[in-house]
Amino acid sequence: MEETQVTSTASDGGTAEASIDPSWWAPAVIDENGLSRGNECPEVLSLDLARLRAEAQVDVGEDSLRTRVLDVLAKAASPMLVPDNWAEPYAPAVEIGNRRSFVPDDLSKPEVELLTRLVPLIEEPALRARVADIAWSYGNRGNMDLLSAAVDAYRSVPLERDAWLAAGRDGWRRALELSLRRGKAGRQTVMEMTTELAEFLLAKDGSAGFMLTEISDLLRKVRSVDQAPRDLADHFVSLAATVAGNHRLRRAYERHACTWFSRAGETDLANKCIERVAQAYIDEADQRLAQDRGALIVGTFIEKAIATIRGLPRKYRSARGLDGQLQQLRDRLADIRELSLEEMMLIQSDPIDISRYVEDARKVVSGRERLDALVSLAGLVPLIDATKAMADERERMQGSLSGLLGTSTFSTDARKVAARAGLGVGEPPDEAVFAEVVRSFTWRIDLHVKALIYPALEVLMLEHRFDIGFLTDICYESPAVPPGHAGLWARGLWHGLSRDFPSAISMLVPQVEELVRVYLTTHGIFTLFVDENGVETKKGLNTLLEMSESSQLLGPDLTLELRALLCEQPGPNLRNDLAHGLLNDPESWSAAAVYAWWLCLRLVVLPYYRMLLKAQAEAVSTGETTDVERSS
Repeated sequence: MEETQVTSTASDGGTAEASIDPSWWAPAVIDENGLSRGNECPEVLSLDLARLRAEAQVDVGEDSLRTRVLDVLAKAASPMLVPDNWAEPYAPAVEIGNRRSFVPDDLSKPEVELLTRLVPLIEEPALRARVADIAWSYGNRGNMDLLSAAVDAYRSVPLERDAWLAAGRDGWRRALELSLRRGKAGRQTVMEMTTELAEFLLAKDGSAGFMLTEISDLLRKVRSVDQAPRDLADHFVSLAATVAGNHRLRRAYERHACTWFSRAGETDLANKCIERVAQAYIDEADQRLAQDRGALIVGTFIEKAIATIRGLPRKYRSARGLDGQLQQLRDRLADIRELSLEEMMLIQSDPIDISRYVEDARKVVSGRERLDALVSLAGLVPLIDATKAMADERERMQGSLSGLLGTSTFSTDARKVAARAGLGVGEPPDEAVFAEVVRSFTWRIDLHVKALIYPALEVLMLEHRFDIGFLTDICYESPAVPPGHAGLWARGLWHGLSRDFPSAISMLVPQVEELVRVYLTTHGIFTLFVDENGVETKKGLNTLLEMSESSQLLGPDLTLELRALLCEQPGPNLRNDLAHGLLNDPESWSAAAVYAWWLCLRLVVLPYYRMLLKAQAEAVSTGETTDVERSS
């Protein structure tokens, strides 16, 4: 690289006249073979620029022009370009908690002016584009020369695969955005760029890979329909035929062909592209099945094929005989999912010694009077701390590879009942965190039932007999039980105390829904759906618990327990499986069934007991005597 020196009289924080030498940053933009790194993304160059800045500080001092030039170059190169965000086009390269790396907003006015001086001295396209872009975006926006320099530098990154992946993809997108924002003044530039991109796309074969689909996305944003969309569509169809073995790329090409056919008004040809996308999913499923790659993965592609075909217009499906194929695919998916369950392995951790907890649970209820023992069982396990559970799960997902991977939940009859896509890097959304809390809630239930609830229940039933009348009296007096439902609640609790849990949950789970509904209504919350004819329908438990008022009135902990246990697919989902007849024999005797009964016992007995203790305290204060056991 030829070294030059430029003398400038522009202001630089007090320096009236100084020489800037491009050789200062040359080691950062030249590789070990003496070749230019001009097409590498600036973020990569920023590390070398920062190293040169540190060396300059040692050699010539922190206040020298050389040090300040390298410092501002390293700063400008470090943030990540976000070409689709006009308001904030640069994001910090690193964010940890409340701390982040440099962004252009951190630049001082002298630093922006120094960047402006550097633009004509930088030969490397990617770095020159970055410096000019920041100098214009965060400095004098009236300086159209800076804007033009940024656009020209972005455009000069060649349309070659390596350069495109490094800096060209985001740079060309940013250049188009900058030109489009100029309105009429940038129209010619936009036309030149789109023409160049289209000609490149039409001249390339499938070896260019996804670079062509990315260029197609750029063209879709700015090209008008009369600029040969049919040519682009036909080209993508031919490209898809040449990459038949690369199913993912083949589908991408067909989808882009569909987009361009649609813009050309060729609806039937667009639908044929989507049909071929579905066939590509089927072909990949066949290939993976032949390679014994696992039924679960194969099923995913069959699911995609079904969804793709269903997205086609009904008239087109009928004309092409695709409805029959849909049924064949559904039958095939059912077989594959059954095979998936057979292939699943039970993953076990090291055993946990719960003997101490079992013994402690038995001691809690042993030797007590009948009502006290029942209350001790009802209060044996604390409710989940919803706030802590969400915070802990969020932290675990952020620090674990599992957050990057998608998850699927299958029912015992091989239906996929819940799914979550991979989340990528960053803060996981609340709904994804909640789904994982529900999954872990199932393990919590199992542990609490085996270690605490069931051992205590065995002792309780050995030492006491609970008749329907005793339980009915409790349910009549309990503040939690809605009027007119005491008998049903008492019978459901009695079945559980007799260890007939299928009967217990069959009676109690529907009663929980009415309990929640009545409680909300009592506090003035509207719990009905009203259609256009004024017909009123009561909201179901799922909908009731999703209302913000439920969390406020019932408390976030109980609301989470009820949702995770009764309403959510990643969890036991007892309410919905009961309502639709999907609950089978093993699930009726599961830990979730025992826990559901115990939670209902807690809902009834603890408020009743608190009411009794309050009445007893009031009676003592007035000189009266009461017998808590007899008053029940």
